[in-house]
Amino acid sequence: MSRASLAFTVILAACGGGQAQTPPPAAPGETHAPTTTPTVAAPDVAPTAPGDITAPPPPTPTPPEQPQIRPPVPLPVAGTTIELKNDGESDLMSSTTKGWQSLVFAYTGKPPKAKSVMLFEGFCTASCDSGDKVCPVCPEPKNKKEELAMAKSEMAAAGGSVKVPWDGKIFVYEKASGKHHCKCWRKVDPPADTYTIKACGLRPSKEPGKPSKPVCSETQAALGGAAPATITISFPK
Repeated sequence: MSRASLAFTVILAACGGGQAQTPPPAAPGETHAPTTTPTVAAPDVAPTAPGDITAPPPPTPTPPEQPQIRPPVPLPVAGTTIELKNDGESDLMSSTTKGWQSLVFAYTGKPPKAKSVMLFEGFCTASCDSGDKVCPVCPEPKNKKEELAMAKSEMAAAGGSVKVPWDGKIFVYEKASGKHHCKCWRKVDPPADTYTIKACGLRPSKEPGKPSKPVCSETQAALGGAAPATITISFPK
C-alpha cells in the first residue's frame, strides 16, 4: 500500500465512515414520539374463578301505572219537570199565590167521566203524618192591599217558559184522624195510565183597565212507571 492510500484510510476511520449516522435535531416546535411503547396497567378486576358465571344486572323496575281519571257518572234524573212553554206573542202569567194545584192538574178518561188526580198539594193543607199540625191555619188577606202584598206569580215572556218541578207523586186526601176536623194528604204513585195534563194561566191585557185573558193548554203523558224527565205544555195563543 502506498503512503497516500494509507493516509486516506486513516482519515476515513477517524471520521467514522463505517458507523450509522445520527439524525439531525428536530426543528423548533417539532416533537417525536418515543420509541419505547408505554406500559398499560392491567384493570383492577379480580379474576373469575373457574366455573363462576357473572350474574346479569338486575332489571330496571317498572314504574307503577298511574290510575286513570274517569268522568263522573251522571246521576239519574229525580222527578219530572213540567215546562209551561209560551209560544204566543205576549206574556204568560201564572198566579201562584195558592200554589200550583189549581193551575196544573191531570186526569184520565174523557169528560164528563174523566177522573182527575192532584199533582200538587192543595192550599193550606198538610200531610197526614204532621201530628198536631195536620190542620194548618193560614192567614187570609183582609183587604185589597194585603191581597196584593201576598200575591205571587210566575211570568214567562214570549218565547220563554216556566219550569215547575214535580216529584212524580200524586196527592190523595182523607179525613184527618182523631179530634182534627180537616182533610190531610198522602203521597202515592199514580196508577199506570195515559194522563191528560192540563195547565192554565193568564194573558195580561195590553190595554189599561181591561182584565187579563185566561188561557189553558194540555198534553198527554204516560205516568205510573218511569216518568219522563220533562213534560212540555205549549201555549200557542
